Amino acid sequence: MDYIKVEKVITEEMPEKKTINRQELIEITKKINPEFKETLLRNLLEKLLNDEVIVRVGRNQYQKKNLKTCKEIYKNQYSEEAQIIIEKMQQKYPLLDYRVWEIRWLNEFWNHQIAQNKIFIEVERLGCEFVYTELSEEYLGNILIRPNEKELYRYGGQNTIIVDRLVSEAPKGKPECYNTPLEKVIVDLFANKNLRSMVHIGEYARAIHDMFNKYYIDQTKLFRYADRRNKKEEISRFLTEEAGVEVTKGA
Repeated sequence: MDYIKVEKVITEEMPEKKTINRQELIEITKKINPEFKETLLRNLLEKLLNDEVIVRVGRNQYQKKNLKTCKEIYKNQYSEEAQIIIEKMQQKYPLLDYRVWEIRWLNEFWNHQIAQNKIFIEVERLGCEFVYTELSEEYLGNILIRPNEKELYRYGGQNTIIVDRLVSEAPKGKPECYNTPLEKVIVDLFANKNLRSMVHIGEYARAIHDMFNKYYIDQTKLFRYADRRNKKEEISRFLTEEAGVEVTKGA
């Protein structure tokens, strides 16, 4: 298979904003190489996605990365404090499923800047207590487990670590499982009561519009998680009626 030729067809011949599905990608590839086997499609898709030639925008829907609109693939930046915690987690719990993210990431989108950073560690249910106990030995006084809004207000400070249970089917970023993509953050803005208490809700529409305008968002991934958190209908309505975001059909 001539991967370079496939990439060239996508980047040079595919119209802007056009989406393609797996079957259409097979047809493109077979025109280049009639002997292409459909069993190799998964490898081809993975390479095109990793090389950022295409991005996933919905269920079985892909779009070439549009350089003209300067849309990017979101790559979060962890603080030094968060990186230290991640290293400890990798050493102590290499097989545990967890996500780490920081509320300061939202300052990229909110006018009212969040003064005090919070580091969220969401851990699969059976490991939640173990992680809290382990980290408490070093971060005593600056770590909370599943706090309510009052506890967070009373005891939360700069870089407070918040340990909570990871909801099943929560999206994960790449390449590491702990990376937290924007799709998860967007849903949590609606589903996590503590998070809603820490940001200006009045800025949701503009902030989320900016997220979709600046970065590629996988709506299939977003709505799968939203459905798991019983927020699918609310978020779908908000995106279309408040944030001015076009919801992908079938997402």
